[in-house]
Amino acid sequence: MADCSSLAVCICCGSFFLGVTVLMPVMLALYASPSSPSFSVNLFDNQAINITRNGDDHSPTNLTIHFHLKVKNENSAIGLHYPDPLKITFSYFPNVSMIVTLAEYTVDSFYQGNGKTKHVIDVVETNGAPTVLDGTDLVAFRVDVVGSFRYKKVGTKRHKVELGCIVGVNYTTSQKLLSGFTGMKKPGLDSQLKPPPNNDYYGAY
Repeated sequence: MADCSSLAVCICCGSFFLGVTVLMPVMLALYASPSSPSFSVNLFDNQAINITRNGDDHSPTNLTIHFHLKVKNENSAIGLHYPDPLKITFSYFPNVSMIVTLAEYTVDSFYQGNGKTKHVIDVVETNGAPTVLDGTDLVAFRVDVVGSFRYKKVGTKRHKVELGCIVGVNYTTSQKLLSGFTGMKKPGLDSQLKPPPNNDYYGAY
């Protein structure tokens, strides 16, 4: 019986150390080379634009934007701190050389556990109405997120978040070109577009 017990102990110990030997490099890799968080956004949950007028015909037409922002911690072995508020900017392109801001939204700083996803679901009212992109029947919305994050490790620095995406909507049917969430990426050539010359630009009334 003693020999059987000793054999069982040896098997258990061997299995334990084998598991540690296999898992340790994986855990170290996950911890030593963490991934950046991923961002995606869903505009207009009802798949339609709802434009309303304020008062008489001389006041700008406003737009209600329903949005759902998802922020996912892609790391299963480390948490993330977002020390600065996340700033979300909603804009559109009236033409290929201009971007016009419609509204801004702020998400307070927060902590995100291993592999967790934060959902921000809300509504913003714009300060004007979007127009179609020149030469098309589409409204080209852009959503940008700016902020920072830090890995939950000793001595880690802040990493800048600067991501955006474009959501196309058919102006005639008020339907999005692609349903569901759109992944946000680092700004491309469109980030070089110039802002409007002043804050009085609302597009067509």
